[in-house]
Order: sequence, then structure tokens, then C-alpha cells
Amino acid sequence: MNAGVAVIDQSSSGGSELDVRRVRECLAATGQVYVRRVPPDFDHLAQLSRLGQVVPQFDGRIVRDVTPDPAADETVHLPANTRELLAHTEWFEFPGPPPRYQALWCVRQAAGPGGETTLADGYAFVAGLPSDQVKRLAEREYTWRPTAVLARAGVAYECRHPLVEHRPEALVVRVPCDERCVDYDDLMADYIAQARSFFAGHRLAVKIEEGAVLIWDNWRMMHARTGFTDRRRHLRRLLVSAPTHDEPA
Repeated sequence: MNAGVAVIDQSSSGGSELDVRRVRECLAATGQVYVRRVPPDFDHLAQLSRLGQVVPQFDGRIVRDVTPDPAADETVHLPANTRELLAHTEWFEFPGPPPRYQALWCVRQAAGPGGETTLADGYAFVAGLPSDQVKRLAEREYTWRPTAVLARAGVAYECRHPLVEHRPEALVVRVPCDERCVDYDDLMADYIAQARSFFAGHRLAVKIEEGAVLIWDNWRMMHARTGFTDRRRHLRRLLVSAPTHDEPA
């Protein structure tokens, strides 16, 4: 695991009770936190929902299993196969603000090499871009529709978002991983290429252990995955919206 990853040892910080204050401090400081040595009775849904409102996945499920699908195409970059994933932020193409936090925990770690979740700081990436480019990225709104796979699953919408959005709560950095945008253009192409280059040089790698949870700020952090061969790899994913100002810790 990279040295830049923030770590909380759950065995010494609260047992089955997540230390939400410390988690939020790590997320504010570095955009990510790795909570290790989580006890068997840790209630992931109950504890992680203390960070904010849980967001259902696109298919309505609250917790999504992340496992290889035997029917998935291995020639393209898909969460359902074993190939590496390209750098992106989650839900860049869905209506409304993206979920603020994403959490992954491990049911079964991939044996052998690969299978790491990789992260890089999108705020640092945007801060390094020319100011005029950032201005255009914030002003230019793109039209998004569901992929053919989601459309076949009954998901339908059309929405418009900029790639860099200044919201009252915080900056939202959207990094697409493909060309599913309706009005994809050179501005977006350059931005994606720059994001992937930054990611390659600054990414942190975490091979999530059984009994550990990786949490990151999805408005800030780009993420991806390295390829792997062990098809028994099994993670679970939870999405959480931005907390309101009056939510207790």
C-alpha cells in the first residue's frame, strides 16, 4: 500500500463504531482513508451511512457486489471484467451532483498480483491546469445519456453537467472514462488525456484487505483499478451523498 494513503486502525479506534470525526478529517485532508482491522460484526451500511445519505446504485440496490462476470467482454475496460480500469470519477454522467463519498470493502481479496484500487487527487490535477482552461471547463456544459448497456437495463435520462463545477459545498471534478457524452469535443478530449497522464504519475495503490474499508471523496479523487487474474475477487460498494450542514457526526 502506498505511503500516501491515510490509515485508521479500527481495532484501536472504536471497535464496531466508526470514528466519523477522524474519517472526515482524513477525507478533508487527503481525500481518502483506509480503515483497517474492521471487526466481523462491523455494520458497513449503518456505520458508513453516518457520513451522509446513502445513494442507491443505478439498479436500485444499496450495496453493489463488485465481482467478475463470466459473460463480460474482456477486450474493453469494464468493472465487470478483470482488466484494468481507466481513471474516472463515479457517476460523472448521471443527473444531479455525484455521490460525495464512495466506499469499497473486501469480501475476498484477489490472490496474486493486481486487483489494487488506485486513486489520485483531482483537486491537485485541476490546480495544475491553465486558468483559462479551467474557466472553459467550468462554463462548458455537456449532455449526457446512459450507455447502451444501461439503456437496455431500463435506465433513461438526459442531463447536462460541466467537467469542473463550483458548488457551494465544494468543487466537483468530473473525469469521464469514455466517450459516452453526446457532444464530446476537443476540450473534453484534452482534459481526459491530461487527467490520465496526471493519474499515471500520481496514483496511490491499495489492495483492499479482507476486513478493511477504503473510503474516498468522489468529488475530489479520481480512481481506477489494476488488472488481475483471480476471478474470485469480491468487493462491495456503497455510495453516500454530501452530508447536510446539520447532520450529526
